[in-house]
Amino acid sequence: MVKNRWISDLHWVREGQQSRSQKTQQSLLDAAEALFSEQGIKATSVADVARRAGCSVGAVYHHFRDKTALLYALVERMTEEMRETTKRAVDPRRWEGATVRDIIQGYVEFSLASGRMRPGFKHAALELSRDDPQVRDHLGELKADASRGVARLLLDRRSEIGHPDPETAVPFVIDQLSSMLKMRLDPVLTKMTINEHSDDTFAQECLRSVTSYLELEPVTSESESKHPTGAAAPRAVKAS
Repeated sequence: MVKNRWISDLHWVREGQQSRSQKTQQSLLDAAEALFSEQGIKATSVADVARRAGCSVGAVYHHFRDKTALLYALVERMTEEMRETTKRAVDPRRWEGATVRDIIQGYVEFSLASGRMRPGFKHAALELSRDDPQVRDHLGELKADASRGVARLLLDRRSEIGHPDPETAVPFVIDQLSSMLKMRLDPVLTKMTINEHSDDTFAQECLRSVTSYLELEPVTSESESKHPTGAAAPRAVKAS
């Protein structure tokens, strides 16, 4: 559960009002996504999807040529939701009054929460990415958009950063956090000692690491009273 007040209302954006045909299509995609999560893609048949959605097999083929087309449609739906959610997540208006610490904490907590959602989509995306470079590049660009958005938010608060080169340090921090999050969320091939601890501990240690590297001002009792999240007040701009 996301506790950070800056991101507590964020969720994957879904389409609004739909026609009957669209609702049937979405029901089929929901069924496929659930089955891919439960039993894997190879073990899921078109008949399984139809049965889960409460439709006929013919209805599935009316909307999707075959299971591969269903996979592509599922990935397309999720990437559109990701794009819209990312747009909302990095909107500067959301973060008015937030500090660098707030943004880093929000980024880590939301990444952990959202990374464990929709495993069926992940299975579909991985399946298609192996054989389709365009899908792989598209997913990579979506991730890059999110990273650029977070970087802009942090660099807008460069006065809080003591590192002598914020333009280099901020992307480095984001790449480092992204790699750690990836290994935590998919630890099959790479074992991390920190994975033995809770998400809260993981997020806290990430924040400590970033605080040290970016040379953020230490949190004081005065800044805690001004910033209820425990984030430090902005660093004063140095005289030239």
